Amino acid sequence: RNGIYPLMNFAVSRPHALPRVLSQPPEDPQKAKTPTPEPFDVETRKVVQMQCSMELNEDRTQWHLTLLLVLEDRLHRQLSYDLLPSDNSKDLATELVHYGFIHEDDCEKLAAFLESTFHKHRS
Repeated sequence: RNGIYPLMNFAVSRPHALPRVLSQPPEDPQKAKTPTPEPFDVETRKVVQMQCSMELNEDRTQWHLTLLLVLEDRLHRQLSYDLLPSDNSKDLATELVHYGFIHEDDCEKLAAFLESTFHKHRS
């Protein structure tokens, strides 16, 4: 008779009204100007397999990097990036650690892997 959700037949009681506060003190303007940046998660899983491909864009002026990482728990993480002429492998690997994409112990290994890929395609 009441269907599969019998608790929905009861009337919902209205919440009691809360007393209103006249005004709140203004915040310190110094605190409002300098927000704390949100911390990034730290990757705890290590990389067990890496694959990398580089292709020239249609206008053939910039390289596009696609990186496939397989982590310890078999999670696949695919990242892509348009390389700038000033980019180097060490900085890219350090950025991936900073933003929580790879474990910090994998930074040197990934930097060496990217360096070998850069030499193969840019030469």
